[in-house]
Amino acid sequence: MKKKLNSIYQGIYTLTKKPAIARIIDEILPFRLWIIVSVHMALFTLSYMLTFLLLSEKVADIGAKDLLLRTIFPLVFIRLAVFWYHDLHQGLWRFVSFEDLLNIIRAAVISSVIFVTIGIIWEPLRIPQSMYVLDWILCVMLCGGIRFFVRNFREKVLPGPRFRERDNVLVVGPVGKVHPLVKDITSDPHSHYNAVGIVDPTKEDRAGLTRVIDVPVWSLQQTVLRKSSLRNLSSIVLCWPESSRKQLDTVIDELKSLQVPFKTIPYFEDILSDKVTINDIRDVEIEDLLDRPPVQIEMERISEQLQDRVILVTGGGGSIGSELCRQIAGFNPRLLVILDRSENSLFDLELELKKSFPDVPLHVSVSTINNYLGMKLLMTELKVEFVYHAAAYKHVPLMESAPIECAYNNILGTHNLTRASLEAGVKNFVMISTDKAVSPTNVMGVTKRIAEMVVQSHNGNHTKFITVRFGNVLGSAGSVTPLFKRQIAVGGPVTVTHPEIERFFMTIPEAVQLVLQASSMGRGGEIFVLEMGKPVKILHLAEKLITLSGKKPYEDIEINFTGLRPGEKMYEELFNHSEEQIPTSHGQIRVAISQPVDLPYIKSQIEEIRGLIVRRDGKNLREKFRDLVPQYCSEPQSSSSNAETLRK
Repeated sequence: MKKKLNSIYQGIYTLTKKPAIARIIDEILPFRLWIIVSVHMALFTLSYMLTFLLLSEKVADIGAKDLLLRTIFPLVFIRLAVFWYHDLHQGLWRFVSFEDLLNIIRAAVISSVIFVTIGIIWEPLRIPQSMYVLDWILCVMLCGGIRFFVRNFREKVLPGPRFRERDNVLVVGPVGKVHPLVKDITSDPHSHYNAVGIVDPTKEDRAGLTRVIDVPVWSLQQTVLRKSSLRNLSSIVLCWPESSRKQLDTVIDELKSLQVPFKTIPYFEDILSDKVTINDIRDVEIEDLLDRPPVQIEMERISEQLQDRVILVTGGGGSIGSELCRQIAGFNPRLLVILDRSENSLFDLELELKKSFPDVPLHVSVSTINNYLGMKLLMTELKVEFVYHAAAYKHVPLMESAPIECAYNNILGTHNLTRASLEAGVKNFVMISTDKAVSPTNVMGVTKRIAEMVVQSHNGNHTKFITVRFGNVLGSAGSVTPLFKRQIAVGGPVTVTHPEIERFFMTIPEAVQLVLQASSMGRGGEIFVLEMGKPVKILHLAEKLITLSGKKPYEDIEINFTGLRPGEKMYEELFNHSEEQIPTSHGQIRVAISQPVDLPYIKSQIEEIRGLIVRRDGKNLREKFRDLVPQYCSEPQSSSSNAETLRK
């Protein structure tokens, strides 16, 4: 039946595409109101005449023709007046709803009651009672039916989407929650999706089959049993934002046999508030499945600190730095100063911020933290009050072969910035650190640990120096997830260094929110450590990303083990063994208490490091790292030997 209707609709649409007919439609649209009035008159007349035809025996004795001619014009006039009063000539039929049908029923009842009352008072307009009822029924059917026909025609055909061009999707979520979303998909003529089924994870397998908006509703198990009939499926859309990560994992595990990509939609509140639409369906990201409570921050406390302040963000073009700029801009600073050596990143970020926050003054500076005098002059002239230091070299394997450049940027750059901040009268200085600084096994980690010591050693003056330490952020430059996605996109293989390697993960917005929270709590000298949740096995991460893309790990996409890279640790830590963990008033932030660092000692060590950098003495520079950070241990296995061990 559906195929026949679709064929009819497509035939009508083909006719309406002809230029002559299209021009006629454009010309008559200004007279839409009078056309609807005329259609209503025709429908009222038709329903009344059909009543006489169907009940001809009832009126045979009293002269059917005379009675029809005597009563039809008063009835049509009454109906037109009542329908006009209820604005039923004004509505757009393509958006007709159940409420419109109720309005039609109401108007038909009122007009019939008026007509009956007149017939009681004036006998020439009196007709048999059964005719009143049948006429009312036919009137509602015709007036409502033509509206729903027009809506169905507009949704199915105009403005011309072909059924074969829509992507067939399975919508996953409790039927009571996803009902409005499926309705949106099916009724939107511009939608790119066609809902072929609803998968209700809360439905029992024994429950019978049901349909909602003419879309079948299945349980997880019932869906899997029907996978042979779902061959043209393009994606599975998760519409269950309030579900737990465990529930989402269950859904993905049950439906992965369908071998189609998993996608998700925005929160219902965003759809209802018109911030996004149902067509803003996106791929399910691995961060959607992280088992961690949502970040809670004290907005008022952070706003009090940042509002109407001059704030500098170093490394502003990077992943963390750019997100810091976005979130800080939301607190209305007096001036946001963004510093980076990458002109392209700065240019793109400046355009984005000017569009998103047009009232926030920006000062974009293409410069480097290694220029001490330049930093001092910049902060002094702009009267910078807060510094968020995110500029650093972070790529572990790359920095193993470039210890001089890494020390120059991460250690000397941080030292330059702390000195410049003190002399420019900065109030708060916050450095972004990493879990690689804990018991470091690589150059990047040990330089960041020394940078932590530099920042701590300068505390005690009028500037509060704070460090915030956290693990990997998903989607950042150098993160493993973009690499895995690129490898999956070309058909693999996905490369993992070791089957047991684990990492802490957090999303960029979450990390930045907690950085702002921690900086508002600091009194100076602290190393704040962000709660990262449970560590995640990189192998499981790769397998999950392959599954979310609609492929089978080890069958459609191979996973190869390459061996640990130089400087890479099997497991990451957030605290050194010598550090004491102290809870804070915020459940997701702790403080690492370590031995205070002597400023004169640090200054002398920095000068020695500076000399080694000038002489390009990488060997002795590594020895200096060990002197400053005794936990530093760089005895990496070669990649080839690790890979060979894993293959065995």
